[in-house]
Amino acid sequence: MANEHLIPIDIKDVKLLEWLVDRNIVNRLWNEQCGELRDLLKEVENGCPISELSQKIKPPLHYNLAKEVLHELDQSPYGSKNLIGSYTHDYTAKWARIVKLFEREQTFLADSARIIIQNVKYDIPLLRKQIARATQIKQDSIKKQTECNKNISKYQLKYKERCSEMGIGGHHIRSELENLVQDLPILMIKISNQLPTLTDTLNYYQEFARFLIDNPELEVCPMLLYVIKFGNVSVKQWQSGPLQNESDTDSSVEVIEPIGAADTDSNGCVVIETLKSDVDCSGDPVPCEYGADDGTDVIDFGTHIDFGDDIDFGIEAVDYEGGEIDFGDVEISVVEDGEEKGKESLLENTNTRNKIVDELYELLAFLTSRRDELLKHGQSIISEIANCPTIVLTTQVETIEVMLSTVNGVLASLTNDKMRHLLLLKNSEKYLERLTDAMQSQLRLCDKMEDNIEDLKIRIADAEQTFEEVEPKLQHMIEVTKELKKEVERELSKRYKGRPVRIMGDINTL
Repeated sequence: MANEHLIPIDIKDVKLLEWLVDRNIVNRLWNEQCGELRDLLKEVENGCPISELSQKIKPPLHYNLAKEVLHELDQSPYGSKNLIGSYTHDYTAKWARIVKLFEREQTFLADSARIIIQNVKYDIPLLRKQIARATQIKQDSIKKQTECNKNISKYQLKYKERCSEMGIGGHHIRSELENLVQDLPILMIKISNQLPTLTDTLNYYQEFARFLIDNPELEVCPMLLYVIKFGNVSVKQWQSGPLQNESDTDSSVEVIEPIGAADTDSNGCVVIETLKSDVDCSGDPVPCEYGADDGTDVIDFGTHIDFGDDIDFGIEAVDYEGGEIDFGDVEISVVEDGEEKGKESLLENTNTRNKIVDELYELLAFLTSRRDELLKHGQSIISEIANCPTIVLTTQVETIEVMLSTVNGVLASLTNDKMRHLLLLKNSEKYLERLTDAMQSQLRLCDKMEDNIEDLKIRIADAEQTFEEVEPKLQHMIEVTKELKKEVERELSKRYKGRPVRIMGDINTL
């Protein structure tokens, strides 16, 4: 063919060394004959007398680099030669020897092919994976760092909301919660002052219930009516019955005079004068016999009482000569739970407060049902019934809406989260510990997120350092591989009369 010299020779990059050996371009045992070359390359890797040149001497050390270094040394004072043409400086002589060993039997082609295969197949992918992993770690760490900052803001906001809900500053949680319980009676007084606003609502409910059941004596929501009438009194006062004023009680006290000698008879007995006129004291007095007629005023219990020979009562005599008995610092206290419960107010006591809350829900259910009924049917059904109370007929939906709002307000004051926490804090020391721990857990989560952020910062710094170290190595390795590719293609083209030689494969995608 006339144009045969223009047909390119394509060689797979990972098969380059095998291609060279098969065509006898390099010796099959080239690797075994390179022992001296490897030793010299290890020796010259460090110890370059020229600092600028030492920066170029980086692995992998190849034929083109050896020629470049030798040329630089020839141009320096270390390139002087003796009379027989040998270099006088040992370091330069080693590089000259390396170049000769590379050129012997085309060893540089085999070594270049080896470096190309090693870089394309192993080293460059490894470095790229390291860079990709470092980049991914950095991106994930930045993302997690952003999430941690969001979580810190969320936990801090939740903590502030919890503190605001409880009405504390959040600086010393436990002591602030303990002090907060002391304000519970004041809150109960405020709630009890709200209850009189339910008077009209209760009257409306009571009149409606009495009319519907036809029972004029019916009383609804007795606990609410009691608190509205007498206030938030103690449980003991509520159990003792209706409160009485001082004017309702008899304050007169009969004074009993001491018994004197004039009030006794000759036998020393107390003479009681009756004030009852209907007692008949007439007649002969009946004498009292205190003993026998012979003057021996002795009561006869019998001649002898036999208790037996040996009666064992289980009592042992202890001879104690130590003085006073020391019982230690033992303090015995008797706590009457009933008395403590009796001192609680009606709104503080669990049982009475639950009754009040139940009655409020009962009232709320009635008003809701009544409102829905009026919205659907109006007063047409009730107005047709005889003897219907005026308050039932005249109360409109708007008024019931106001009543519902009032009941919901009172109910919310008794059942909101703050009140629930305060009541549990008052009755349980363990709940105080649990609530304190629950609120502090938000702060602990913030501290944990801050620790995570510090760890993520370290990971980001390590990833950046890895990238800075590996990226220059990768670029240098790619440049060396491309340079060796061109050199091998040029040398092989010379051997095949100028035919173009192309090394194909992943090497072209670097």
